[in-house]
Amino acid sequence: MKKMILFIVIVVFVSVGIWYFKKKDTGIYEQNSEPIPSIYQTYQPISSAYRNSDFSVKEICSTDISLSASPNPIKAYQSVNGNLIIGCQRGNDDTTKGDKEYYKIDKNGLITDSIYVKYDGFWTVLIEGFMISTKQKEAYYTSWPSDGSTTQNKFQEHNADFAMPDEQLNIAQEKIRKESQYYFIRSYVEGNTFFNAFYYYINKQWNVLWQKTAVYQSEKDSENATRYQKELYYSGIGESNLEKDVELENFHKEDKIKYYHVIGGGAPVTQATGWRGTGFFKTSLGEKSFLFSVSKMVIEKEKFDGFQTRIYNVSEPKASVAAVGSKFYKSPFGFALYAPDARKMYLINSL
Repeated sequence: MKKMILFIVIVVFVSVGIWYFKKKDTGIYEQNSEPIPSIYQTYQPISSAYRNSDFSVKEICSTDISLSASPNPIKAYQSVNGNLIIGCQRGNDDTTKGDKEYYKIDKNGLITDSIYVKYDGFWTVLIEGFMISTKQKEAYYTSWPSDGSTTQNKFQEHNADFAMPDEQLNIAQEKIRKESQYYFIRSYVEGNTFFNAFYYYINKQWNVLWQKTAVYQSEKDSENATRYQKELYYSGIGESNLEKDVELENFHKEDKIKYYHVIGGGAPVTQATGWRGTGFFKTSLGEKSFLFSVSKMVIEKEKFDGFQTRIYNVSEPKASVAAVGSKFYKSPFGFALYAPDARKMYLINSL
């Protein structure tokens, strides 16, 4: 009888051990079968399928561009006439690499215009009411941001034959810096020849002044065209901290899993165990409460940063985490922009 009991005990322990290791191998340690509280069942993920009597959600753009090449491929800029401009990097193959699409959003939160800009070796920037595209030996501009025109206008060239004496060039450059409404400098190399291009806007005309240099001159941030771009918001912010104006109302646990943090840059991969589930959030847009949910989410709080709430997405057990963005751009005119990750951006309007 004792042998039988001992045998049964051994079988039970072995069975439990096998069950445990199988569970451990799947990365799932425990599951919660309790239903989501009814009060939170109306919360929805932020997507184009979001339906609510107070808000509309529309995808502005999405991209499949390599994030290693461009970690923040969608950006929002302040523009003229009270508009915002969204720039979205599109190209991800040899024929479209470097291409961008721009969308214009007015004060009412409506997308009123868009333009697709081929790369073709050009570097394109927004300077208030102008869209400027430059590359070695070529440049053009449009007034699309201000009036919707896509006509490609040429720059007026000066010293294209590089005949101007250095002293005269220096005087001209100082005048450009002092009197131009906008100016920026780009440096180019052609074989063993180095030259700078001074692009500037004066008397309602875009110009370029050419100069040969003895060596390559690095472009200064203080004279780069991007200083005129007024960046308001971008995708792929990469911050997992819960924003102060966003409240986590409830976290519904679903499964306790194993997952990983992969930081990169030579840092070791770290393993963690925790509950994954659905988070229910609230933030204010205008005078209304905007409610939304995030699925497949884990929460972490660490001593090193004062136990701030950090939220991550874990697509499946034993997967690595991805930061869940909780930062919104909230326009003073009542609409909002939201990028849940690097690849998408949504427009949220109050109805």
